[in-house]
Amino acid sequence: MELILEKGLSHQQKAVEAISAVFENVEISDKLQEYYQNPVINLQSKNLLKNIKKQQEKIIAEHRGSNDIENYLNLDIKMETGTGKTYVYTNTIYELHRQYKMNKFIIVVPSLSIKAGTKQFIEDSYTQKHFADVCGYDSNIELLTLEAQKNKKGKRYFPASVRDFVIGSCQDKKKIYVLLVNMQLLTSGKMLSRDDYDYGVESFYQPLRALEATRPVVIIDEPHRFSKGQKAFSVITEKIKPQCIIRFGATFPEITKGKGKNKYQTRDYHNLIYELDACDAFNQNLIKGIAKEHFESLSHNEEKLKIVNMKRNDYVTFHHIMKDKPIKTYTLKVNEPLSLISSVFEGITITAIKSSSVEFSNGLEKNKGEELDINVYMNSYQEQMLKLALRRHFEAEKINFCQRRFKIKTLALFFIDDIHSYRVDKQSDKKPYLLEMFEKLLREYLKKAIDNCNDEEIEYRLYLEYSLKHIGDCHAGYFSEDNSDTDESIAKEVNDILHNKKMLLSFKNLDGTYNVRRFLFSKWTLKEGWDNPNIFTITKLRSSGSENSKLQEVGRGLRLPVDENGHRVSEENFYLNYIVDFTEADFAQKLINQINGERPSAATVTDEMLRIIADKRGIDSTDQIFFELGCKGYIDRNRNISSDKREQLFNEYPEIATGLNLNKIKDVNRQKPVKIKIRPKVYDKLKNLWETLNQNYVLIYDKDIDNILTEEIDKMLDNSVFTRHYLQSFRQKVDIVSHIAKVKEEGSVEETVDSPLLYGEFLKRINKLTGVPVKVFHKAMINYAQKHKSVDINDFINEQAVNNFVTKFSQWKKNFLQGRFRYKRCDTFLHETALSNSDGTVKSEIVQGRIGTRIVEGKPCEKYLYDKIAYDSDLEKDNILSGEIDNIIVYGKIPRRSIAIPTITGGTYSPDFMYVIKRTNGEKELNIIVETKDVKEQSNLRDEENIKIDCAKIFFEQLKQDGYDVKFKKQLSGKKIKAIIDEVLDFG
Repeated sequence: MELILEKGLSHQQKAVEAISAVFENVEISDKLQEYYQNPVINLQSKNLLKNIKKQQEKIIAEHRGSNDIENYLNLDIKMETGTGKTYVYTNTIYELHRQYKMNKFIIVVPSLSIKAGTKQFIEDSYTQKHFADVCGYDSNIELLTLEAQKNKKGKRYFPASVRDFVIGSCQDKKKIYVLLVNMQLLTSGKMLSRDDYDYGVESFYQPLRALEATRPVVIIDEPHRFSKGQKAFSVITEKIKPQCIIRFGATFPEITKGKGKNKYQTRDYHNLIYELDACDAFNQNLIKGIAKEHFESLSHNEEKLKIVNMKRNDYVTFHHIMKDKPIKTYTLKVNEPLSLISSVFEGITITAIKSSSVEFSNGLEKNKGEELDINVYMNSYQEQMLKLALRRHFEAEKINFCQRRFKIKTLALFFIDDIHSYRVDKQSDKKPYLLEMFEKLLREYLKKAIDNCNDEEIEYRLYLEYSLKHIGDCHAGYFSEDNSDTDESIAKEVNDILHNKKMLLSFKNLDGTYNVRRFLFSKWTLKEGWDNPNIFTITKLRSSGSENSKLQEVGRGLRLPVDENGHRVSEENFYLNYIVDFTEADFAQKLINQINGERPSAATVTDEMLRIIADKRGIDSTDQIFFELGCKGYIDRNRNISSDKREQLFNEYPEIATGLNLNKIKDVNRQKPVKIKIRPKVYDKLKNLWETLNQNYVLIYDKDIDNILTEEIDKMLDNSVFTRHYLQSFRQKVDIVSHIAKVKEEGSVEETVDSPLLYGEFLKRINKLTGVPVKVFHKAMINYAQKHKSVDINDFINEQAVNNFVTKFSQWKKNFLQGRFRYKRCDTFLHETALSNSDGTVKSEIVQGRIGTRIVEGKPCEKYLYDKIAYDSDLEKDNILSGEIDNIIVYGKIPRRSIAIPTITGGTYSPDFMYVIKRTNGEKELNIIVETKDVKEQSNLRDEENIKIDCAKIFFEQLKQDGYDVKFKKQLSGKKIKAIIDEVLDFG
């Protein structure tokens, strides 16, 4: 895959033209020039300031900054994150070389991640080809990257990249020399400042002096990291002494102006000649919009508990985090109650403190770094956020994969607190809790996504199925510690994230297999300078720890996406899902305030504004508009805007809005969910069936199962549960035999792979994953050990044995328990349901999400339970629109998870549709429950789905025995609902 760069994007071209225009009619001399020097800019030229001020006519007056030209010329370019700063300053380099013969440029960046991104962009063949073939530049950039030197004994060698940069000749008209440097190399160590190298360059033995001699142009990326009082900036201005500094950034350093009561903070702009601020970037759809969503905990308390530290068998430290309140710290020991932190935890004590986890008296074990909901179940807060993130990811992914002519690879980014919650600590073999949690949830969501694929989404199903088989390939992490790690797998992850953007955006690997890597984990290592156009979801599982720029936080995902062919997709509105916790519930408003705060607020309505409104509405007189605004209370007689109606004014007249368009940043939590009306008259006819379905039933196994369970477990253990797991190598050697190359197979090597477990942990794992009582399984293990006395069973108690047994037990349940159970009705009591109140009366409405993720315009027939067409699959939509069948009296979609039929797999089952129909002669009503599966063949259903359906058949048979005749039917995509109704009428 190649990324296709676009020439002549207006917002980028204007920036390049503004910089070039500053040097028009300014003397730039190459007389007396050494071969390694840039031409000399006449900084005293009156045309410089004249040109700068001409460019600043388009800039907000308050933002133009100082117009000083000191020992160097400073130019500022403000461009919002995601709008292409790297492209613009690369284009600027080419343009200044073409017009003014400058060929020595130094790019200074604040971090290694930005350095990697810049290097990748400039060196990539697609970039070079773009500027040569598309833009028509006949020169090329030779990028020289300065890296830290390793200390070696012996001779001291002058940094090679600096040497090559310095000796690059201006006489080569087709060559531009660019040195890429990160901030730390300017401020740390003596590599550039020492002058005792054994060999110099052009009589210079100090690298900084050599760089100064080239009269370079310095480009600073992310200027807010380079304030003028900071060391790196001082090295640039006092040691390198460039002729010109051009600062490119979305954010600039803050400075204090005024004194005493008049003191205020402002941005340190210095000859700002081009400004593309956040308002422009959002309003012109140059970047994604933002849909912020904070997770509302299951307990609905705006507080959580975080396990921050512990000492084995000694103490554990908690943070009690509450919204808008200081964090409280508690240190508790074994047997001390959690009620010391919150009364909600009454009765729960600490029973054990391990090296990285805590056990509680309610049977739960929680990990260091985990955040817990304030309720007795202590739900993992991070787990709920991960669920929300995965839901949003797969919503976007399905659209981007299935509903576009050219697919878009959809990525998600997670910011976390602790590297060892994701990556294995080499001092411990325990799988990190966050990684384990994420992979478990990812499996669940992949299975759901596979189930929801229809016949036209075959390729997406294959992509998902490959993901399910290769869970570990779906995610990767990058942390600052990785830079010194020697692990090859970690190095590959880092390379993919930092350096191999094209591969990360591709759906296929080089060998033709699916590239399913799309979930990225980091701390704040991936911040300014790193981004990826196809990030659609960012989840903040950690707090930023400070009042960072909100735009910087979301900046990793603002860039517009590219499709599978590398083309930027810009003709529609995209949104970045940004998920935070309750402590940042006001994130969206803070972001809006920050964006609008960059511009002076309009206090009055001007003549120009009145004319704009009038022209928009085809009205000749601005007096009429003035009268209209006054009558609505938006302005007074002096045209002052009413502060409490300001938002309403700009909402009604967006053409004069001075700030952000209101729909560009959404707060999902404040968006009221779509409510769908329940039709009371239809419900009355469904009421008897609905209340029947909502009676409580329990699943009861045959009595003999308890007696044979130990025997069955004995059989499973004898069936290759305890085996060694081997990895085998296959070696081939190429030999030349009679001048012909032939491959010879050679001996293979086998390695045993063991993941041993303590026996107690082994029993717990089996119990947790299967429900088999510890005593029952322990008895079976004793029997097995007695039968196999020649084998030391301890050698085989490992992760592989757990996996083997769980797989066999799961299959046994499916095969053996089917038909060996029944349903029994419990004593019923009137309770609230998805459609009715606790007193049995019908509810007035239901949230759309309970009955369908998709909605279409139109009105269903009067027999349908709801007043809108909400559905999950096309088959469901067809059923809703097929309501005019004569025999249907009333029908409705069963709300999601509202009927919980227990199944032998351990879960519950809820069917899709309920119908009340009449016989052809009209004598008797019949009830039908329909399970819709949008697949053509029964064989396409997963085993688990078939088992649920089989359980449902037995359930409805039990209903019939209890006096409720309800027909249960399965509907595949090839079958219309009328055919099912006719089948019931004909055969019962």
